[in-house]
Amino acid sequence: MSAKPHALPPSVPELTGVWHRSLLVDADGRRDTTTAVTWVQGPARYADLRQPANHPRHPGVTSLSGLRFEELLALTRQEAFAGRLRQRSDVFHWARTLDFGPAGLPDAGRLRREGAVLVETGVHVAYLEHWRPVRSAGPSAAVELFDAETGCTGLLIRAGDRFAQVRDRAEPLPADASLAELVRGAADIGRARALLDFELSLGRIDHGRWTVERSTLPHRVGAVTAPALDGCAGLVVNDARPDGTPYTRVFEITAAEGLLAALHSTGTTALAASATSCTPAPEGIR
Repeated sequence: MSAKPHALPPSVPELTGVWHRSLLVDADGRRDTTTAVTWVQGPARYADLRQPANHPRHPGVTSLSGLRFEELLALTRQEAFAGRLRQRSDVFHWARTLDFGPAGLPDAGRLRREGAVLVETGVHVAYLEHWRPVRSAGPSAAVELFDAETGCTGLLIRAGDRFAQVRDRAEPLPADASLAELVRGAADIGRARALLDFELSLGRIDHGRWTVERSTLPHRVGAVTAPALDGCAGLVVNDARPDGTPYTRVFEITAAEGLLAALHSTGTTALAASATSCTPAPEGIR
């Protein structure tokens, strides 16, 4: 069934959930149906991961240190970004506060429903995308995060039984070159690895177990993140240092939306239960 003329666009709350892109038509008319694109939408925060069909897998690798330069360069073909979705009339703005690549044009598009398909058309760039919902039942919540030890910001989103975990690199990227150009021009392989040390992981929640299924970092695939609330103001997750050593990363919660208890991996502990009374942190603390 086609959308009715002048039909109202969806609202941001109506977009909460998980979406898979089934079609891209770019400004030149080229069609892409093979890139794996998943958009996880919380109450307002979102995350988006785009990996080519031939995206390399590196089972057994425990960190970026286990990859050769050519393998690192291949990782630059993926896209990943996250932030907050805002709406003005029928135009939606995806603010990319966390981005695997250098900043580009503002990300804005018009959305409309055509039956089960969500159709997006570009505002600043001509394109058309088709999005299809992925079945994902359960609560929705998100928190913005800050790691005082490293200075990294982050984001954790839950949409039903799916989640997105995002952690920025320690230093912002220069905006005058592509990520591939920056990696090629790196002074040494250590610098190249630092440029790629940005995590956007997508995963599934099964009986309280949060397991990564796809990630910008190959060694994070299969990891169990086990997010745990530390009262109302903190969150800890399982992570790995640049050399692959496992450790617990401690975040401060700087903004929140939805039911915080839904972000605790066990979901039934007294700690998680206490989070139901937490007041979300004010916006824009950092």
